[in-house]
Amino acid sequence: MHRLIEEGLRFGGLLHVDSAHLVERYNAALKGFGLPATSLSDFYIDASGYSYEVALEMGEASYLDPAGINRRFIIVSPDQADLPLIRTSFSADGQMIRAFFAANDRMIRAVTLRDALYGEIENLVFEVDRPADILGLRDIRFIVRTASGLLEQAQVLKGKIDRFLTEPDAWQDANLLEAIVDGATQVGDVRRNGFLPRDLSFKWPKTFWTSHFGGAYVIAEDDGAIIVGDPDALQPKPFGASIIALHETPVLFSFLEERRLLEPFNPAWLKASGIVDHRLRQLVAELLMLGDHAFDAEALVDDPYLNRWISDNMAKLNPDRRFRVLSQMRGLLDTPTEAVAYERTLSPEHRFYFRRALPDVPGASDINRIVVEHLPFDMLSTFILNKRRFYAIYETYTEAQKAFAVRYLTTHYAPNTYDRWRMRAKVREAFFGLH
Repeated sequence: MHRLIEEGLRFGGLLHVDSAHLVERYNAALKGFGLPATSLSDFYIDASGYSYEVALEMGEASYLDPAGINRRFIIVSPDQADLPLIRTSFSADGQMIRAFFAANDRMIRAVTLRDALYGEIENLVFEVDRPADILGLRDIRFIVRTASGLLEQAQVLKGKIDRFLTEPDAWQDANLLEAIVDGATQVGDVRRNGFLPRDLSFKWPKTFWTSHFGGAYVIAEDDGAIIVGDPDALQPKPFGASIIALHETPVLFSFLEERRLLEPFNPAWLKASGIVDHRLRQLVAELLMLGDHAFDAEALVDDPYLNRWISDNMAKLNPDRRFRVLSQMRGLLDTPTEAVAYERTLSPEHRFYFRRALPDVPGASDINRIVVEHLPFDMLSTFILNKRRFYAIYETYTEAQKAFAVRYLTTHYAPNTYDRWRMRAKVREAFFGLH
């Protein structure tokens, strides 16, 4: 993994906690969870405050997600709002954390000037033992604390002020008035200083992925939930739910298309995004490297003359059905009617190569993740949508494939520069309509 780490493709884009006061606050939060303090003087954290270095020191990879449910968080800076999550049990965790940051930006900025925020993302499901448990996720609430008691004092003071303003005879209560004055001395005017959260409750999305039960996708609808994954691992089957095997491709493709979760075949998008060229280029490189372990595919990363590579190696490439499907479609995109007709002749497995989720459908990222599960050779799309799976596939690569993968990703998606986010956003928009 050293290549990925060096290029910022793993544990990249994180916040460096390198000042003594932030480390102290982080340790206070760990103590609040009943965890040992870190002896590290600096480390990196993600949006939730998770640190790979701290996890290694503790010998506990899931120290902020101990049961894979009701995830913990530590916030020492408002800058965490735009960071990735590097370890998660649910795809919705990131969505919930970003919603919390957006709703409570003023409070987070005010409190983190003096303290760290920590707590749990709580719901009514406390453990995941059966598949039915993941269907019980509905509403979640952020339980937020501060090590110094700053937030708690502000909330108590707000309650006393509300009582003073709403109870007719409260002004005669000397103890209440004294408590308000004392509280204001400690935390200031909570009506103006931003110490109080604005919103702590959020709706759990109906479509999400979970790492539980070998990895599964949940698509909840009015007439019941569909769980996509390994049917053997998803037992006992939840009442009222249907299970579709992830690689039961004809059934899965039909379900996604019938429920209008997939965008209809769109030659204009395929042509403008260049995604077919990317997929074909990556497949050509894979086939040539596997056919000849000494083959150096580096020139294939951005050589504009892809056709030359194809024509020079047709004997090696043409036997592969995936190659024939992609190259045939690539040649038809300039004549959309022919491309449409050809796509209809393909098997569901190959139709996934040319589809994406409707960009505005709820849970589009997770639907695209399902699609990309069927394109393991497309490491670029897999890295964008499902880093956990990309890292697992990367571990199976030869050294030549690893070198090609890193070069391809840093060239076409995530250059190791300060403004890499611009290219990433552009590619995500072009490929999947995701911002």
